[in-house]
Amino acid sequence: MALTVDGIFALMPELFLPEKAQGLTVSVYYQVTGEGGGDYTCLIDNGVFSLKREAKPDATSVVVIGGEDWIALNEGKLDPMQAFMTGKLKGTGDLGLLQKFPKFFKKPQKQGGPVKPLKELVPARLALVGAGLKVTVGSESWGAGAEVAGDETAVRALVCGLSDPGPALLGGQIRFSGDTSLLRKAWKTWSAEPEISFPETPGGKALATLRKRYKGGASGTLEVKVDGVPYRLDFTPEGLSVRPGEVEGGAALGISDADFAALNAGKLNLVAALLGGAITVKGDMSQVAAYTAHFDADVNPAQGLLESMPERFNAEKAGDLEAVVGYQIDDMGYTLLIRRGACMVFPRLMKPCDTLLKAKAEDFIAMSTGTLNAQEAFMTGKIQIEGDPLLMQKVAKSFRRPEA
Repeated sequence: MALTVDGIFALMPELFLPEKAQGLTVSVYYQVTGEGGGDYTCLIDNGVFSLKREAKPDATSVVVIGGEDWIALNEGKLDPMQAFMTGKLKGTGDLGLLQKFPKFFKKPQKQGGPVKPLKELVPARLALVGAGLKVTVGSESWGAGAEVAGDETAVRALVCGLSDPGPALLGGQIRFSGDTSLLRKAWKTWSAEPEISFPETPGGKALATLRKRYKGGASGTLEVKVDGVPYRLDFTPEGLSVRPGEVEGGAALGISDADFAALNAGKLNLVAALLGGAITVKGDMSQVAAYTAHFDADVNPAQGLLESMPERFNAEKAGDLEAVVGYQIDDMGYTLLIRRGACMVFPRLMKPCDTLLKAKAEDFIAMSTGTLNAQEAFMTGKIQIEGDPLLMQKVAKSFRRPEA
């Protein structure tokens, strides 16, 4: 079903996350131009959201955007910063609010990330179990030996280690000609190392790192529902299995995608989140909380420094400074936008920039916290500046130094 401008706004009351906007009273007026456009005002009054199909020029923030661009933005086909930089999206008023506003809403998420083609997936999964199996889907086959054949959905679930072959064999979705012990052995290997496509979201990326960050020592099963999508976590003292699916009658934790990413990065306190309603728990709360102690935090200090820049921005020191500043820290790209006394940061590198800083993460952290002199870092090549170095100095003076 094709998205429409009115349809997107009509979903906003349903997707609103009141716990994200407690104590906040603001308004955002969207003037959507062109075919299918209109006037829409989003009102938040102490955490209560309402939508009015009318203009409000005196709103806290005002957005002007074309109907096609608004739809493309919500479909993920148009980058918000690129839209802002190219004038497709024009914002006035509180620009900081405009950057935070999408975080007040739950975005419908796909239940998985990019799906690998079978021609890439099956050979890689067969390599885990060695010789002796042939997998066939339609007219395509991979491997040699006893044949596993069936429809793509059932075969994909099997080789990815997500679905036991028993029910599929009984139901006819999978056919196997050979010694079933061979298939059971393959299933044991596949299920021990499941192939999962996680969503390309902050929460999805955090899910993908859980097995690596598991410290061991726990036993049991926990369901984690991220933005409504359930994942089953099976703990043993030696390892962790993560796969899509619910846990019947077991402990469960419900959380938004953004909050799950923050929890894993150590930016969200579990107890505070529970008390504030950002996390829902089914079962023994102390047991659910105990599981979280068995993971190392997914913390990237350089990323934390970049994302904290709006909070450390000093508008008085910045004065009338306006700049587009790029940061290339190892393989991370960020863009900082300073305009009209406000600061916004975007987790991607947009070019062209007025000035661009390149550095290794450890050098960027040392320079940001004051343990490495900026001029010394520049002279020794630990940081590189492309564009206007004097502008980069002015930008640096517009921010409070973080604690070391």
